[in-house]
Amino acid sequence: MKPTLMLDVDGVLVHSAHAGSWATDIEQDLGIDPQRLAEEFFAQQWPDVIVGKKALMPVLEECLPTLSPDVRPETFIDYWFSRDSTIDDAVLADVSTLRSNGVAVWLTTNQEHMRARYLMETMGLGDHVEGIIYSAALGTKKPERPFFNAAARRTGDALDRHVLVDDSKTNVTAAREAGWHAFHWTRDQSLLRIFDQLG
Repeated sequence: MKPTLMLDVDGVLVHSAHAGSWATDIEQDLGIDPQRLAEEFFAQQWPDVIVGKKALMPVLEECLPTLSPDVRPETFIDYWFSRDSTIDDAVLADVSTLRSNGVAVWLTTNQEHMRARYLMETMGLGDHVEGIIYSAALGTKKPERPFFNAAARRTGDALDRHVLVDDSKTNVTAAREAGWHAFHWTRDQSLLRIFDQLG
């Protein structure tokens, strides 16, 4: 029986189009101070958004007027999602090869609902994987143990048949503790070489 690949998104399959953060030019482009964005949105609101306790749009409607009064939530989301959407073609090619050899591939990621849909529909990743398992839908996130247990229930596969590839060492450690195989991703690797190690 083939293992099931649980593939992280950001930092593995998808990257920012700009060096560093997608928000590198946000002050110049939208008039939003990135430090205030980090403090008032990501530090205060994002922890609840990422696990589905709060919806993204209402939170932005509350936050954005203090950050940049003329920027609508839709404009901010379009800016963010479009600049954080460069697919790694080599990784995607390996995904295709693995699937053609009978490996089920799931995106396994900390995301809120709108970007999860953007990844699968607008970016078209839904055509290349079995599905997406993400934090806002589960109500828990990596590296928490309930995330891994819920993800395994979703695939229906045994814990030790899951193989996480993730750029976070913390997530890799947590996955192993949950009974999964897990590999820390760096840009000089390939998914095919990782699967070769599994024998």
